[in-house]
Amino acid sequence: LRLIRHQRICKTPKIQIYETAVRPLVDCAFDGAKVTCFAYGQTGSGKTYTMLGNGTNVRGLYLLAAEDIFKILKQRSDLEVWISFYEIYCGKLYDLLNEKNILFAR
Repeated sequence: LRLIRHQRICKTPKIQIYETAVRPLVDCAFDGAKVTCFAYGQTGSGKTYTMLGNGTNVRGLYLLAAEDIFKILKQRSDLEVWISFYEIYCGKLYDLLNEKNILFAR
């Protein structure tokens, strides 16, 4: 388990955060590990912007990771990708890839 904190995330370029905190997770995933990357903080603190970007010219950490994952997959036809995208909000778990359906954790 590795916890990486970026306390000054607003002033740190996304690519720098990606290279130091997220890219190693991509490499671990291709070595067979299960990995996760998430943002935690209060409402309005920039979690969505950091993870997703702004939808136009700023790529978030998830898009940067997806780009690297699919570059690797082009070279490795023996692999499949399974992705989950969840939100935990006010103690409830939401599936963001399935119309924000509420899930029940076991």
